[in-house]
Formats: sequence, C-alpha cells, structure tokens
Amino acid sequence: MATLTTQIASIRLKINNLIERNRKLAQAIEQKEEELKLVKEENELLLRRVKDGEERIVALKTANAMLGSDEYKTKTKLKINALVKEIDACIAQLT
Repeated sequence: MATLTTQIASIRLKINNLIERNRKLAQAIEQKEEELKLVKEENELLLRRVKDGEERIVALKTANAMLGSDEYKTKTKLKINALVKEIDACIAQLT
C-alpha cells in the first residue's frame, strides 16, 4: 500500500509540475503575442513613414522639374531621343 501511495504522490507531483509548466508557457505565449503586436504596430508606422518619404520625393522631383533642374532636362532629352528613334523605326517599317 505504501508503494501505491508513493506512486500516487509522485503522479500528483508530476501533474502539478505539468500544470505549472503549462501556466508558464501560457504566460510566455501571451508575452510573445504582445511583443508581436508591438512589432506589427512599429512596422506599420515605418511603412507609413516610407510611403510619406516616397511621396515627398515625387513632389520634390516635380518641383525640380518645374524649376528646370539640369538632371530633369537631361533625362527628358534622353527620353525624347529614345521616342524619336522608335518613331523613326516605325516610319521606316511603314515605307
């Protein structure tokens, strides 16, 4: 009978240990979920900042184009030349 009592006590101890371990793991999961939520919020904030930055770049490029920046003029000339060559090639095929 003493052996049975010892086994029952051992099983109870193991069950209590498992319950405690389960509780700690549940707390760890909850903590990780909270950390994940914070990281997602930070990620969304950074994505908004990147989008705002990209929009600002476009606005600045447009402003530079209106002011007649040399870089824009060069790019525009290169695009126009490429289009003219493409049109010439099309005309040559038609004749």
